[in-house]
Amino acid sequence: MSTAAAVPVIQVRDLRVHFETKKRIVRAVDGVSFDLNENEILGIVGETGSGKSITARTLMGLLPMPPAVVAGGTVTFRPGGRCPYCQGSGCKTCKSTGNAVCAVCDGKGCAECDGTGRPTIDLLHLPPAKMRQLRGMRIAMIFQDPSKSLNPVLSVRDQVAEVFFQHRTADLLAEVGDSAWLPVRRAAHQEARSAERLLLRVPPFRSQARKVRKKVDDLVARALADVQIANPRKVMDSYPHQLSGGMKQRVMIAQAMACDPDVLIADEPTTALDTTVQARILELIVEMQQRRRAAVLYISHDLSVVRMVCDRVGVMYAGQMAEVGPAQQVFDSPHHPYTRALLAAVPSVGQGRGRLAAIEGSVPEFTDDSPLCRFHNRCPHAAAICTSVEPRLRTVAEAQSVACFGYESAVELGVPSTDMPDVPKSSTTTSVA
Repeated sequence: MSTAAAVPVIQVRDLRVHFETKKRIVRAVDGVSFDLNENEILGIVGETGSGKSITARTLMGLLPMPPAVVAGGTVTFRPGGRCPYCQGSGCKTCKSTGNAVCAVCDGKGCAECDGTGRPTIDLLHLPPAKMRQLRGMRIAMIFQDPSKSLNPVLSVRDQVAEVFFQHRTADLLAEVGDSAWLPVRRAAHQEARSAERLLLRVPPFRSQARKVRKKVDDLVARALADVQIANPRKVMDSYPHQLSGGMKQRVMIAQAMACDPDVLIADEPTTALDTTVQARILELIVEMQQRRRAAVLYISHDLSVVRMVCDRVGVMYAGQMAEVGPAQQVFDSPHHPYTRALLAAVPSVGQGRGRLAAIEGSVPEFTDDSPLCRFHNRCPHAAAICTSVEPRLRTVAEAQSVACFGYESAVELGVPSTDMPDVPKSSTTTSVA
């Protein structure tokens, strides 16, 4: 497990994502805020339908709009190292320096860049062309089920190579230098027409095309080898249906990590795998994160996995963030009643047979826009204020925040003390392993 850095690569503030239906609006994500720091793994946990995957896809710009609508909030991306648009070759955005620096202060630190000296990119309002430059290169994603994410009619070589054709064209053309023919340059950008593709089979274009193809094959083989796939040259020629579940997930990781992204989003990457393969994939993700020093947003239902691999954890419920803090601290000393109920529902060794804790009630409708705590109908400590005011994240311990009125003052809120919930401040240590 890596040590969390202080520099936030992604800052999400009051994110709201709604889905418009014929009858009403579904508030799938409603006021989510968190920071994803450099060189850390942030885990997001919660029930199915709590908004975890919607949040992740919003960061990637992958939600279909409509029916999805970003109703509010900001998502700020602050990459480090080379310029996110020209990848170090120099452009107007980085003033031909090739470095990722704030355009206002030239990397010295100012209010615009929040003192980081890095460029500030608003992911929610980025033009599609600019977003495509970042997606796969600086922000990458591992999806839930590789069997559905990989194209069944394309070989592993073609699917991994697409990342290099899209984002590493300069490296491919470097093999032939400035003398590259126009059809070769267009092929390296995946823009070759049918006639141009035929020209690549005959001299003098053929020799240059072979050099580019050899470079692509070398990059694909190296990417597969990095995720511990034995005999990558042979696997390159395989199709998804010829690979096991674990192998397909390794291909997905290789595709995501091929360009050394600043941010990796892992959306339940071990859901469709058996326990043994899950452990190996988790070890691989952690090892790759430590080696590349990437920031990882890890989404999962498995509390034990999140505790094992994550530096910090955010607990989501009904489209909102209930609690955020250091993983060990949240698991050892949970504050929000929902977090405590989740941990209490995990079976333990000393628990009596047949006695499983359950959270009474059901998740509320996401169509209700009333200002209230969405957990109030299932919370044993709910009070009057919980049904009329929406709680906000509040710092209750070192680096640990919780959205619960049990940790706020009746005087500050201007309500009688009888309207406040009586949430026990001491919490038991969880046995999640």
